[in-house]
Amino acid sequence: MIAVMDKFNLKIPPIPLALICGLMIWSLAELLGTHSMGIEIRRAVAVLLLTVAAAIDLTALITFFRSKTTVDPRYPHKTSKMVTSGIYRFSRNPMYLGLAIMLASLSLWLGARFGLFVVVLFILYMNRFQIEPEEQALENQFGKSYLEYKSSVRRWI
Repeated sequence: MIAVMDKFNLKIPPIPLALICGLMIWSLAELLGTHSMGIEIRRAVAVLLLTVAAAIDLTALITFFRSKTTVDPRYPHKTSKMVTSGIYRFSRNPMYLGLAIMLASLSLWLGARFGLFVVVLFILYMNRFQIEPEEQALENQFGKSYLEYKSSVRRWI
């Protein structure tokens, strides 16, 4: 069973996965209706969350580009160096955190009653099939240095 599950490791890149989850949230809003919470409040919070998510993702990308290492999550073995500065002092996966916050923002914007369940599914999928294999590759490549970083910085927040 585990071998079958391992076939999903690093297979669906995070951005396409987030787009699929976004479509699921939109579908839930269409099929099951929307929150009764005021649309102005909902949308204001959604814009705030989207702004925070965009800032997190942009900061993380800039840090990776400055470090001159790969940002392609399908090939963690191609990482040329560990990135532990900037936003990576607070989260080992800020780009994924930004995507999860964007999905939460979409859920609020659309008023999808069950949209946050999709966000939880996104996080669970990312933990199991993206982050765990990445962490194993980084541990194999950087050894003790990565283990120390991993023990001092949270996976998400």
